[in-house]
Amino acid sequence: MEHDSSPLTSREIAETFLQEGEQRSRLFAYARSHFGIDSSAAEDLLQETAIELMRQRSLVRSPSGFVFHVFHTRCCRYLQTLRAEQRTIAWSDRSEVSAGEPQAESVDRRIALREIFETVSSSCRRILLAYYVEGKSLRETAQAIALPYSGVWNTINRCLRRLRSCLEP
Repeated sequence: MEHDSSPLTSREIAETFLQEGEQRSRLFAYARSHFGIDSSAAEDLLQETAIELMRQRSLVRSPSGFVFHVFHTRCCRYLQTLRAEQRTIAWSDRSEVSAGEPQAESVDRRIALREIFETVSSSCRRILLAYYVEGKSLRETAQAIALPYSGVWNTINRCLRRLRSCLEP
């Protein structure tokens, strides 16, 4: 993908990137080995990288390095988002135990809730955290997770159905 002649535009780089499997495979392996990102998230990050490359309007002298930099930045942002979600979950776990509930029972419920919460997709977790834990409105939730406002409520209901199905014996 390196070109010694004139610089390529980021759009030309994106088109090459989408067609070239070798670089995508290397970036995919890098995300998994260096960051520990699972396969589906790594694939999403590769697609987001291609989209970001398509949006930019710049000339690039080192296409491989440029693609790597954009992808690496995407991976770092993804991990920051995951850490923020984990802090939100940890914060909600520290909430006070109700007066009538024994301490051990409360801990058991939180552990069970965390295990069930991990069975749904990361997008469902983000939506439910934004709406229920962080207390965001539907519009704020839509903006936070880049979904159309009209589809947020249906998505929340679908995620809740998935959680309920995990709770049923």
